Amino acid sequence: MKKIWMKALLMGLFVSTTPLVFAQLPTIPQVSSIDINALSDAQFQAYLQQAQLSGLSEAELEAKAKERGLSATQIAQIKARMGSMGTVATGTQKTTGANYESRKPVNTKNEFNALSKDGLQIFGSEFFSNANLTFEPNMRTATPSNYVLGVDDELSIDIYGFSEKTSKYKINTEGQIRIPNIGPVVLAGLTIEEAKTKLRNVMAKTYPGLKTGNTFLQVSLGQIRSIRVTLIGEVKQPGTYELSSLATLANALYASGGPAANGSFRKIDLIRNGKKLVTFDLYDFLLNGDLTKNLLLKDDDIIKVHPYAVRLFVNGAVKRPAIYESEPNETLATVIEKYAAGFADSANRNKITIQRFGDLGKSILNVEYNQLNKFSIKSSDSVVVGAVPKRFENRVIAAGAIYYPNSYAVSSYPTLGALIKAAQLKENAYKGRALLFRTNETKDTTVTAVNLDSPADQALSLRNDDSLHVYSKIELRELRTVTITGELNNPGTFGYAEGMRLEDLILLGGGLKDRASLKEVEVLRRLRKDQTLSDTAAYNTIFRFNLSDSLKLTTNQGAIELEPFDVVNVKNLPRNQAAGSVTITGEVLFPGTYLLNTKKDRVSDLFKRAGGILESGSLGSAFFLRNTYQEALKGEVLEIKKSLSKQLSTDTLTKKFLDSALTKEKVLLAVNLRNAIENPGSDDDIYLEEGDLITIPKTPTSVQAFGGVNIQKKVPYYRGLSARRLISESGGFSENANKKGTYVLYPNGKIKTVHNYVFFKTYPKLTAGAELYVPVRKNKKPLTTAEIMGLTSSFVGMGALIIGIINATK
Repeated sequence: MKKIWMKALLMGLFVSTTPLVFAQLPTIPQVSSIDINALSDAQFQAYLQQAQLSGLSEAELEAKAKERGLSATQIAQIKARMGSMGTVATGTQKTTGANYESRKPVNTKNEFNALSKDGLQIFGSEFFSNANLTFEPNMRTATPSNYVLGVDDELSIDIYGFSEKTSKYKINTEGQIRIPNIGPVVLAGLTIEEAKTKLRNVMAKTYPGLKTGNTFLQVSLGQIRSIRVTLIGEVKQPGTYELSSLATLANALYASGGPAANGSFRKIDLIRNGKKLVTFDLYDFLLNGDLTKNLLLKDDDIIKVHPYAVRLFVNGAVKRPAIYESEPNETLATVIEKYAAGFADSANRNKITIQRFGDLGKSILNVEYNQLNKFSIKSSDSVVVGAVPKRFENRVIAAGAIYYPNSYAVSSYPTLGALIKAAQLKENAYKGRALLFRTNETKDTTVTAVNLDSPADQALSLRNDDSLHVYSKIELRELRTVTITGELNNPGTFGYAEGMRLEDLILLGGGLKDRASLKEVEVLRRLRKDQTLSDTAAYNTIFRFNLSDSLKLTTNQGAIELEPFDVVNVKNLPRNQAAGSVTITGEVLFPGTYLLNTKKDRVSDLFKRAGGILESGSLGSAFFLRNTYQEALKGEVLEIKKSLSKQLSTDTLTKKFLDSALTKEKVLLAVNLRNAIENPGSDDDIYLEEGDLITIPKTPTSVQAFGGVNIQKKVPYYRGLSARRLISESGGFSENANKKGTYVLYPNGKIKTVHNYVFFKTYPKLTAGAELYVPVRKNKKPLTTAEIMGLTSSFVGMGALIIGIINATK
């Protein structure tokens, strides 16, 4: 963008040269004494507006300001003031930096919607939205010898040889450079070579060696100047641009975003000094890489993009489908061969269709290949090149249980027998019936069954699109397996193979476990030879075999081959079974898990092995958990636990037992452990089972009442504490209490209920850790007045009826 602060430099010029312009503004002191920071924002903005009307370039503004006495300090103040005000250009000119920074790609998402068809875009438009193609001039190459110098160009003059000196000079607004001891030298308008010759002649007076050959002169270009060019016509972003003096016509087109939707890519004029210098055709570069007309630009050049003349759509089976711009009098052959890069390999050259706008609407034209050189195109023609149909004229297919599944030519293999011979059937191919898929005249698929061993079927003539599928015997039968269960390391189901024996299947199962029995290994085999349709209770035949340690049969039956779907079961040794383990935790001397010694280990035996109960243990609060049939009762067990959890308080002992010890696989077993220990062999001294869990908690010191009492709380237990007393200390029964249903839950899981004798209730005795539960009745709605009156009248009527009956019987 143009550096706006440069315009502010014109203040010094207007202060001393155009006083009438500032007649309405406050009086300004002499330029050399102006304090830029002392000016108001309104004054500063007014000066800027007058500066913008001057029409001078930035370089001319700066030079004029310096000539009028504006110092470098004042210029710096202007820059700072402009930055603090955030002034933005109000003009319509568009500029780019003189260093020619890369332009951001133009968003062309919807750029050519008006001229798009079937996803096509204008040929060449992508170059102006590609950030990797900028046409930027190379600033690191040697300065062209025909480069014309101008204002703001910087020259580097290097004198070497007998005399040594290097200096840099910038061409001022007068087109001069000022050389010390020589004076001003006008170089603007000269080429680099002409400037070098002139400087050699001028500087020879100071450096005589330049004439004798002892001293040499080299002139190169340092910082280059900026030029301003204007783009008009059908351009995406028309306007004036500031570019590098090395910029070309293509650089300017890229900076402006390229031709607009209606712009021509082939007729771009470069106008200099009011005369057309060259017409640039972008297709020369896109198609041939020719940039000979991509001339260097000069200051005040004008680039005009004309509207397109002829533009047509080319789609279908061509190598480069796009929207192309054609020159007048070009034929369709030129467009396809030159612009669209020719026909695609799949093109049908005699199937070219053209849609064209006529006076009354669209019309369709068909063009043969031999007419392309004579067919004249018109703008907006839509050319579609047809493709060869994706179908075969002489193909047959062989697939399935063959060694060479592929497509074959009918002409080479005209019969079914020839095709089978070429494809080569596999050994497991099912020859009795193969399927030949073929199409009829209406292209519907039909199926013909053929016998591959039949000479008549082998002589069957094939036709286009026939497809033969040969099935294998494995495909046509159930997957055959054998299964082994029991005392194996890796029991399971394995694929069946011919010749598989019982010993082989044991190896596939990972070998026998230590407790596997070699006696009476069972083989269950399906009944297959029963041809009757009568019902039978037998579905399998069971064979029993004895094996030796080397997995050989000890019977006289010889080797036994397995059949598909046989099931082998290896039993375990009766005396080599693990009795299981039980766990005892809590207040015992040696808590832990113990292996059962026999199947008849009792509770008393376990307590002896655990070292007995500690003094802190409470045998009365102990509980016994045993495995249950979880899979069979899973739903019922879970529902019971959920219901019990809802009823129990969160701080009850039973709730804690359920959360910590009662798992889904175990249930609470009510056992009198005290009697079992004190009386070994008694009914309470039950046999232990695998997975049993006995927990001896610490002696409890409290009891609790909950449910239908006014205050649910724990009460310290003391000898003689009764259930009635506990209820009284809990605030008594609540209004909705069900007194008859009161029961006591003891720590060992036993439950005792209240006994009613006529008018008396006997409550169970309490022990430490016990919980008293009073059920709660459901709330009933109170009777309405009408209901009460109805019941009263019913009772009165019933009483009168009873009295009448009594009197009648007297």
